[in-house]
Formats: sequence, C-alpha cells, structure tokens
Amino acid sequence: MNFKYWIVYFCFLLGLSTHCSAQDLTGTWEGLMKDEYVKINIVQNDNKLCGYTYDVVLKNKSSHCKAYFKGSYDKETKIWTLTGTRFIENKGNHVLMIVKLWKVPQAGNDILRSTVLIQDLFSNFFDAAATEFFWMRRISTKTKNPAPGLPVCDEIAKETTITPKKPIITSPEKKKPIVVKKDSIKTIPTPIETNPIKVNKDTIERKKPIVLYLKDELLTTRMNNRNQLTLSTLKVNDRHVQIKMYDNGTIDNDSVSIFYNGNLLKKHVRLTEEAIVLDLDLDENTNNHEITLYAENMGSFPPNTALIVVTCGKKRFELHSSTNFNDNNVLKLEYESPN
Repeated sequence: MNFKYWIVYFCFLLGLSTHCSAQDLTGTWEGLMKDEYVKINIVQNDNKLCGYTYDVVLKNKSSHCKAYFKGSYDKETKIWTLTGTRFIENKGNHVLMIVKLWKVPQAGNDILRSTVLIQDLFSNFFDAAATEFFWMRRISTKTKNPAPGLPVCDEIAKETTITPKKPIITSPEKKKPIVVKKDSIKTIPTPIETNPIKVNKDTIERKKPIVLYLKDELLTTRMNNRNQLTLSTLKVNDRHVQIKMYDNGTIDNDSVSIFYNGNLLKKHVRLTEEAIVLDLDLDENTNNHEITLYAENMGSFPPNTALIVVTCGKKRFELHSSTNFNDNNVLKLEYESPN
C-alpha cells in the first residue's frame, strides 16, 4: 500500500475512534505475522497493561520465546504500547520487542490491528521499524500462566517467593554383594586390529560452494571505489546462512546491488516490504566473509536504508544499514567451527 495513502487511511481510523474510550483488553490474543505466530496474554488495570507474549517461528518450531511486558494507553493517539521487560524463556536468539495495538471500530472489540518494533532502537510509532502490520484476535477473556508456578504479570513474579521443600533423606538399603563364579565367566576374544588408513589432511581438496556470480566489471569497479564501512561483524558456526533484506522505512524505490566477497550476487534489486532472500553457502576456503550493500539510488527519501535479518543455524540477527553514493555497508561474517 502506498505510504501516503496508508497515513491518510490510518488518520481516518484514528478520527473514527476519537469518541471511543480505551476498551478492556484482558484475555488471550493471537495473531499471525509473515513467518511467526504470536500469542499475548493481557491483564488490564485502567490504562495500564501487564502480561506476557509468546511467539514461535512457523518454519522452525524449536525457535520460540516467552517474555513479560508492561503496557500503557495513549489517549491522544488511541494506541496501546506493550514493552518487553525480560524473558521467561528464549530459544532461538529472540530479542525483546515493542508491540503497538490499536482498535479499528468497524472490526469490533475482539479484533485489534498491530505491529512490532525492535526494542530500544525505535520508540515512535511512525518510525521505520514497523516492517509488518497484522491482526490480533481475542480467543478468550481469560489468561493462562506462562508456566506452572509463574504468574501472568511480572510484578507478581518479583514479589512471590517460593520456599523449597526439604528433601526427605532415607538411609540407603544395604545390598548383598554379588558373587560371580569363575566358571561362569566367559572370556571375550580380543579383536584383531587392522591397520587404519592414514589420510593426509593436506591432500584433501576443500570443496567450493556452487555460486552463480554475475559479471559487471563497471559496477564492481564503482563498488570498490566507494568507502567500505563495516555494518557489523557476526560470528557464525554454520556455513549455510540465510539473509533477508527489506526496505527499512517508507517504500520509496530504494534499490541496491549485493556482493559476496567482492563478487556480484544481485544486481539492481528493489527493496520493498517483501524480503530479498539470499540462501548462501559460505566459501569453505576462508573463514572471513563479507556481504557488501551498494546503493544504486537514494529513493525518494535519502539515504538508502535496509532492514537485514541474518539466520545461521540457531542464531538470528537483525541489523539496519544506511548507504549512499559515497559509502557501502559491509556485513562481516567470521566462521568458527562448532567443535
């Protein structure tokens, strides 16, 4: 949807909701983002909220987390803001996030519009971190505890102390020693050792990944002539890496070319709300790797910005790049063997 049209549409919805008071959100809500399922348990006290969130990656159910949050209501914008405070559990390197919720009058009291922002990086609702908007549906007016013995809200968790029960110690029973007759013991023949084949590691050729590079000498020269600014250095222990890139802001026709270790991978690709996906097998001949973003243009609103999501094994990273006609952003990956 065109960004200007979206702003007008959103302001229209806010105008419709100016006569509505903050509704009671107590209960269990669920929603579906592009690649994650989200469930939120909410307890409301006037204009304050507390509770916990649960989200799981759809394609990797082992990657999930639960986190406590605190929330409040902005009477001026009619928006609820839920801010993650601490994790209850975290499997998959998830980060604490900020969830924005608001009512769409035509949808009723059990449907909310929502978006997710990255914790601590962006605090304004209209900032560029909102990469996706989705619906939340109330499936129950009751809440469930995040785990046995844990309350729904974090405040109660800090005040509650659990006194452990003293273990009941019993004296162990005396067991009679087992007597084995020598005649009943069977000897096991010793296996004959064979000479193992010795392999010289230096004679083993390291396999190179099959990568289809593009040829454009002029573009490669222009890329090398710009300043190479390190975006981040990530340590990874898996040679297969997936990289997703989105436009990090208004969809304003930002486009980039992408290089891997100086070789052209993608040429003149446009950044949008849909991900540019790179499934990359890192070169086995080196442990140091570079992904370079080269700005083709500045779009309608300079500079050229991108949201980058890197997934490698169980690790997941979120980064924000900013490039122009003088500077490239270089994402460095350092491979470390998991052994």
